[in-house]
Parts: sequence; structure tokens; C-alpha cells
Amino acid sequence: MIGVTAAASAGIYVSRGYVDPGLAMPVVLGVLAGAALGTRVLATAQVGVLRAFFAVVIVILAVEMIVQGVKGAV
Repeated sequence: MIGVTAAASAGIYVSRGYVDPGLAMPVVLGVLAGAALGTRVLATAQVGVLRAFFAVVIVILAVEMIVQGVKGAV
């Protein structure tokens, strides 16, 4: 049900010009490819490796956010 309502809403947003289809389409394709790849990797990946990978990603993002906050960047 959520997919149907989301698709209807997306159509309205596109028709009103709130969404740039040229920008949104690569994002949609990337999400679809990432979801398909992620399900295949998750089925065979070791939990410890995934935790370490995501811990590194979160630390990198945290450092970036702190640096941008100190700089006053938006």
C-alpha cells in the first residue's frame, strides 16, 4: 500500500515541477542497483565484517559533520 501511495505522490510532485526527473532518475537507478546488490551481499557476508564496515562509515560521517560544524559550513 505504501508503494502505491508513494507512486501517486511522486507523479503529482513531478507534474507540479517539484522534482527534477533528470536528477531523480539516476538516484532511483542507484537505489535499485544498491538494493539488489545489498541483498546478495547480505546473504553471504559475515556479521563482524559488516559491523566493522558500517562503524568506519559512521565515524567518517561523524568527523565530516564535526568539521563542517566547526567551519560553519551549511
